[in-house]
Amino acid sequence: MPIYSEADMERLSGPHVARAWFAEIDLPSGLVRAHNGVGRFAIGGHEWRGVTDPAGGQLVSISAVEDPRFGQAASVTIILGPISAAAWKDIKQTARQIEGRRCDLYWAAIDPETGEIDVSLKKKFPGKISAPALHRAGVGTRYASFTIESIWQSQNYSFGGKWNPSDQERRYPGDKGGQFIGVKVVEVFNT
Repeated sequence: MPIYSEADMERLSGPHVARAWFAEIDLPSGLVRAHNGVGRFAIGGHEWRGVTDPAGGQLVSISAVEDPRFGQAASVTIILGPISAAAWKDIKQTARQIEGRRCDLYWAAIDPETGEIDVSLKKKFPGKISAPALHRAGVGTRYASFTIESIWQSQNYSFGGKWNPSDQERRYPGDKGGQFIGVKVVEVFNT
């Protein structure tokens, strides 16, 4: 099933399309829903807070999702701020509990003239939070950054063995394919 319907594609080909990012962050203190716009959005049956919300927990920025190098998982950095001194202390104390928790990034298209949602929420980046980083400058600027790693984050570890015939048979008894590891094979075709 395609992510975008034909109606979505027609709306996205219009002259004025604005995008919005939404983050659903599972923190130990509860689920935080934030977006990189202004004000509050009620979308998908939930309320999402914007960057000008005075209650805190705002989503200030989301980095671009870039194609990673070979052998590396894609990641996105989000910044929440400004955070209060109490929130700073809470994040610092629960950093180990935050690491590895779910954080999903959603995307939606918005009509900039009416503020209405043109294309509903699409989950674009399901991921997990790595260790949070706390930043401050002076007495009044505090924010937290979280790196959200894709589902492939832990797939780059070695398999725990050696590439030789005996280790291959230890892992898979009766498998004779390991006998050809490190052997130059030449195929000869008779025509």
